[in-house]
Amino acid sequence: MRLFDLIVVPPISLIALWKARGLASADRRDRVLWAMWAMFAVSFVIGVPAVRRVIDEAVGVRSVTNLLVHILALCAVTAFFEFVREATEAPGRLSPLRWAFLAGSTLGLTGLFAAMPRPDGEADLLTANVGQPLTDAYWAVFLGYISIGCVIGTRLCWQYGRHAMPGSSRTFMTLVGLAKLAGLLYVVQRSVYLLLGTLGWRNLDPALAVATTQVLLAACVLLMITGMTWPSLSELIRRRRAWRQVRAIRPLWNMVKAATPETVLPLPRKLRSEPDLVLYRYVIEIHDGVLALDRHLSPSDRDEAERMLSATMPSGTDLDAAVEAVLLSVALQANLVGAAPRGTGSALTLGSKELTDEIDWCRKVAAKVRSERVTCAARSLRPAGDRLCP
Repeated sequence: MRLFDLIVVPPISLIALWKARGLASADRRDRVLWAMWAMFAVSFVIGVPAVRRVIDEAVGVRSVTNLLVHILALCAVTAFFEFVREATEAPGRLSPLRWAFLAGSTLGLTGLFAAMPRPDGEADLLTANVGQPLTDAYWAVFLGYISIGCVIGTRLCWQYGRHAMPGSSRTFMTLVGLAKLAGLLYVVQRSVYLLLGTLGWRNLDPALAVATTQVLLAACVLLMITGMTWPSLSELIRRRRAWRQVRAIRPLWNMVKAATPETVLPLPRKLRSEPDLVLYRYVIEIHDGVLALDRHLSPSDRDEAERMLSATMPSGTDLDAAVEAVLLSVALQANLVGAAPRGTGSALTLGSKELTDEIDWCRKVAAKVRSERVTCAARSLRPAGDRLCP
């Protein structure tokens, strides 16, 4: 296989198979999108030299796979039109004008292909017959259709991308727009080659033209795949990050829950698979538990804990988190042994920040709670006669 085939065929085939999941229950927009990927995947697979030879020999028509590849490309571009229209305009059936345009282009390609001189299937259809009027007409039909798709796609991505919210939607529009731009460069490159050949330019390098085509097509396909899958990938990354945050603060939540079980509300099983909801629940319930535990502390406890820890830890976020962990450990122990409240409820800072900052703060405190320094400081914080743990 060529390097081009190794780069393009596996990812586009995998995404066509991936998009086929749940196709029976998918809406029209997703089905149209899958049709686009499927047609592109088939066109690139049958364009592999070994596959192309088998098809040409089975059909008995030289270079027939070139025609099949180009017809599939036209159909895939039409499917992209429909996907964009379904995503941005009122959904509905493919307009009669688009059907007529696709049918006319397909019939035109087929007729010109049957009449024009065709090289062996191993040769590039463009460079083998450069300067032939029928070949030029064939490529004019194909490149004209593709150029319309690339221009419309680039314009729509630019138009809607400017108004998209920052994040995955805007990235999706940017990458798809760059893919269409690469496709437009492919059209320009092939058109220039045809024009120079028609004008009798003799210094054309067929190998360079084919290599340039492959680079532009690979860029178009890879950018399209990345852009179309980016929202799903970013959502997957976001969910995994949320689950990591859940796992990081779960030990802290378990500690607070053991001391103040009344602050924990049952969560339906269906909602337990939503990391954002679980994370929000943890933060809120830690906050509610801290309100109850803070009554066992006084502001002087924070000063004392900071004094003990600052001798062995540099000042900064780590020290602040360790101090918070010490105070929480003392308050938890006091609550568990049934000690009477003795403070004013203003020593702990958990639950006093915005949600994003609070998640990060809970994670840092949870990482310090079980450390040896925090455990020793918690045991030493109260006067000898008022110690709550041996």
